[in-house]
Amino acid sequence: MVRGAADSYVVLNLIGRGGMGAVYRVRRMADNTIWALKEMRPQGDLSPEELAENRKLFLQEAELLRSLSFPNLPVVAELFEHEGRPTLVMEFVAGQTLEDRLHDANAPLLEQQVVAYGIQLCRVLHYLHTRQPPIVYRDLKPSNIMLTPEGVLKLIDFGVARTHKPGKSKDTVAMGSAGYAPPEQYGKGQTDARSDVYALGATLLHLLANLPPVPLQTPQPGSISRLNPSVDARTEAVIIRAMDLNRERRFATMLEMEQALHACLDRPYVDPTVAAPRPPVKPAPAAQPAPAAQPAPAAQPVPAAQPVPAAQPAPAAPPTRPCPRCGRLNKKQARFCASCGAPIAGLPVAWLRIRSPYRTWDQRIDRLPLRIGRRDPRQQHYPELDLAEHDRGIASRHHATIQRSGDAYTITDLGSTNGTTLNGKLIPPRVPQPLRQGDRIKIGEVEIEFRWS
Repeated sequence: MVRGAADSYVVLNLIGRGGMGAVYRVRRMADNTIWALKEMRPQGDLSPEELAENRKLFLQEAELLRSLSFPNLPVVAELFEHEGRPTLVMEFVAGQTLEDRLHDANAPLLEQQVVAYGIQLCRVLHYLHTRQPPIVYRDLKPSNIMLTPEGVLKLIDFGVARTHKPGKSKDTVAMGSAGYAPPEQYGKGQTDARSDVYALGATLLHLLANLPPVPLQTPQPGSISRLNPSVDARTEAVIIRAMDLNRERRFATMLEMEQALHACLDRPYVDPTVAAPRPPVKPAPAAQPAPAAQPAPAAQPVPAAQPVPAAQPAPAAPPTRPCPRCGRLNKKQARFCASCGAPIAGLPVAWLRIRSPYRTWDQRIDRLPLRIGRRDPRQQHYPELDLAEHDRGIASRHHATIQRSGDAYTITDLGSTNGTTLNGKLIPPRVPQPLRQGDRIKIGEVEIEFRWS
């Protein structure tokens, strides 16, 4: 239990640990919501001066995040001292980093998807650059960008962000990551918005080539398409300009780079941070008291179908459905996105009802594969369905997975020690078994019911 200034938190598990601190997944006692708790916990023997510097950077990041509000930035709940260490409670961002996404795909990401990611990042970076004073992020790279199941990108590490100080010839401290940092970030000048332009270009290059960028090397025309033939020359040109070693030749602002990326899209951009309008509601018919201006129809009690045009929803419904995760436009009858596999909004979604000796809860299947097992912080293994505290040690770390095959879901036992039962029968290891509405999975003392809704 960690007591903060406003609420108390129960630590559920360790998410990750870095050189300056550790991040935990916690439950807020007041409303049982899940948050991330980050505390300053430096590793190794540090001098008092180094500890003071680490503390300063930690508090700087916390205060910076508290002052910001944007859909692509995590929300901060509170900042307090716990056992003499500064502690920050912030939004728990579900999903995976773009680095993990690349690792799972083991291939370059789709070009149109990457361009859409670039537009999202341009918008949040433009927001930072237009604060007073401007904020330069300075460490943009795939491992610092979270992708939520809804397709929203979130910047998660502000440890080296700084405010731009006009008139200074160079930064006090040179920081960043090799390959993504421009020349001025190596102590050769002061970073500004164009430094983040370079890092965004390097990040898009990494996503499209599945190779980290070479430090201080601008890609040459044709070099990206040789690694990934699907990359269009327009997209390649945007990256080349963004990664110019001479910052005067880069895009001057994120707004300018965003406009260039829009020109690389094959279809209109769908912003995943904005809830898509519901086609059936279509405010036009409701606002159509225009017919009331025509006395004839108003006087005649026309059939009830006419005032509320029941036949009109057909044209209102779009011929395509945008994916809530990646923005791809799919056929209107599609149940899953052809690009990333996410369920399409408005269609049935699969979920699980989980019962253990300790509690019962529901979990949507919004990320595939859904891994079932026991967490192992030493191996950075955190399954989507973690049974560590529910099955009294029966589940294996890599016990089973739920995956989608076409329009159906399957469960596969991964060769677990104690096995997995489906509707009372032990299923063979590594053989996918189809799941139907109401099917019951049992792992130890945990029962899992598969449902559509």
